Amino acid sequence: MTKLLISVRSAEEAQIALEEGADLIDVKEPSRGSLGAADIATIAEIVERVAGRVPLSAALGELLDAARLPGALAGQLRYAKFGLAGCAMQPGWVRRWEQAIDALERRTMPAAVAYVDWKTALAPDPWDVLTHAIRLGCGAILLDTCDKSLGSLRDHVVLSELGRLIDAAQQGGLKCALAGSLGWDEINGLLPLAPDYVAVRGCVCVGDRTSRLDRQRVRRLVALVRKTNEQASAVELA
Repeated sequence: MTKLLISVRSAEEAQIALEEGADLIDVKEPSRGSLGAADIATIAEIVERVAGRVPLSAALGELLDAARLPGALAGQLRYAKFGLAGCAMQPGWVRRWEQAIDALERRTMPAAVAYVDWKTALAPDPWDVLTHAIRLGCGAILLDTCDKSLGSLRDHVVLSELGRLIDAAQQGGLKCALAGSLGWDEINGLLPLAPDYVAVRGCVCVGDRTSRLDRQRVRRLVALVRKTNEQASAVELA
């Protein structure tokens, strides 16, 4: 069953996502990039507002200039993730990533991020990221786009390749989330691949991903994901 991850930038947005049925709430600051880190005070406010009712994750920026979480706060998060843009040009990127993971509080699992526009992002190949993520004990992997101006996830990778990546991640013990400027039709087309999560921001905002979260759009998307899951369960039982 695929769950829904909603990215938020404030406690008020987290409240909307929580009330409308998001399965996992992700904290980021979209004006700072694909994995822009929110201010520590903002993360703390969201942790307090959600109060453990659903799992939380947080984007900590790109590895080469990532933010660092205070230990007590990190322990309130299910996942924390770093982007790997620019790392393909750094011979020691795997060791640097491992050190960043080791610095996380033990109750927070690292989530790997594989950019499907990896060539323009100068990031490692997604399969390379997945291999290291399994070895380093990551709890999840997010397949995402780095440059939102270059199209969505589906503009960079075909369905069959996505299916193989999802299967390999799940067989390796990782949850797999799909993101990358996904629209309603794209989400509907990706759900049959059975990712563990679809992760959204822009399609549930009033304007682009840097504008405010819209309650009605969140409600509609939650209903879409739940309906598709119910239909898939009915087929399996038939």
